[in-house]
Amino acid sequence: MKKISVILCNNMHMDIENANKLLAKIESSNEVSVEKRVIETDYTKADVIIIITCAFGNGKLKSLSIIADVVANMRSDAKLVLTGCMVKTNRELLLDVKEDALVIDFDTLLVLYSENKEKNISSPSIPQNKIIISSGCRKKCSYCVYPNIANEYASKPKEEIFSEVEKMQENETTIYITGAQETSDYGIDLYHKGGYNIANLVYDICTKYPDCNFVIGWFHPAGLTDEFISVLEKCKNIIEIMVHIQHVSDHILKAMNRPKFSFTDERITKIKKVRPDIAISTEVIVGFPGETEADFLNLVKYLDTEGFDDIGVASYEQVANTPAAELPQIPKLTRIERMNFMLNRYKGSSSYPTPNFEESDLHEHYMQLKMKMMNSKGMILNPEARQKYQAIAGSDTELKCNLENIISSIYQAILNARDELEIKRVTSEVQELYTEEFRNKLFCIFSDAIKKPGLVKRFRRILL
Repeated sequence: MKKISVILCNNMHMDIENANKLLAKIESSNEVSVEKRVIETDYTKADVIIIITCAFGNGKLKSLSIIADVVANMRSDAKLVLTGCMVKTNRELLLDVKEDALVIDFDTLLVLYSENKEKNISSPSIPQNKIIISSGCRKKCSYCVYPNIANEYASKPKEEIFSEVEKMQENETTIYITGAQETSDYGIDLYHKGGYNIANLVYDICTKYPDCNFVIGWFHPAGLTDEFISVLEKCKNIIEIMVHIQHVSDHILKAMNRPKFSFTDERITKIKKVRPDIAISTEVIVGFPGETEADFLNLVKYLDTEGFDDIGVASYEQVANTPAAELPQIPKLTRIERMNFMLNRYKGSSSYPTPNFEESDLHEHYMQLKMKMMNSKGMILNPEARQKYQAIAGSDTELKCNLENIISSIYQAILNARDELEIKRVTSEVQELYTEEFRNKLFCIFSDAIKKPGLVKRFRRILL
């Protein structure tokens, strides 16, 4: 029997879909494989550990942290498999992670476990309320590396999509219809231009399931045709659409290889006219090469007046092998300041950039992470506390990266637990969450610093 652990570095909808595909392949391989394969959610017990990496923004450094943590704590005879986006963006770095690690792209990994036998995902291991209708992107924005690492744009057959919606709508009040990278070009590869397209698909879904609400995600402004806007007008159960405008200055948009601002603005205005009730969310990039202070302020002015329901803010990050990376760059501090201004003003969300990070620092950063993880070898959280999804092996990497804060919070919790009921509550929480090994380490640290016998006794009682 071979125990296999799958670890996700990102919880985006396309990563979850990939994890579900992989888990289904592993399960189906048991039907033809001589050796039985089982999913192991404690990776320290696994024979094979598969890490699905992320290559974007904070996800890249999170992936490196998880890899360093796994290398420090995996069994010496276990096999490490690295897949996901970083295989195509940082392959050389991954090859240096561990001498015998297998670095492999995701599609090839699926083939290894399919063994010429297909299996549909009838019951996904990780449920979500998102239907991914396509993968890849044809738009080729100059700042984005996706076109370099994703396969050709591929639409999911409409029959398969309807089957997924049919099952999902039984348990969900709202379903997200989205692409893995971009949604508006749906159907162009399967049904050809002028055939069955995103407008047809959304209309058919929304009219068939009128009692379910729908959100349209990751939509490029070029897809806001009159036909699609007409669908938004007719289908009142479409409650939100995510249109990424990125900027309002035409010279910036041209450098980004995006539509002119006047086109996008006119399309959004038309949507608001026919559907004043619909929520419109967006994303913008600040600090793109060539962005002046006036450009930035014009973007702020537009966002102030348009009243988007949610605004995602990204500080431009120079990504290798993209056209924008070759342009004269704006100082990092300026980019960060503009992003923080936006986040504070609109209470938005952000995944870019990673503070104090440059692409050239990746290898050195990994070596620092590796040293940190080796010094904190072992687990902080119990296996159950590490897990987020039932079939996915969890890690406590983020806690280890912020170990000082964790130690301080536990110290304060025990210090403030004076009442007997509070002592019992803190004892229960600490012993349920944290491993015995970690609690013993903490007690040694705290008892060396605390000289009062009564207090040492309380720390011993709670931790041990």
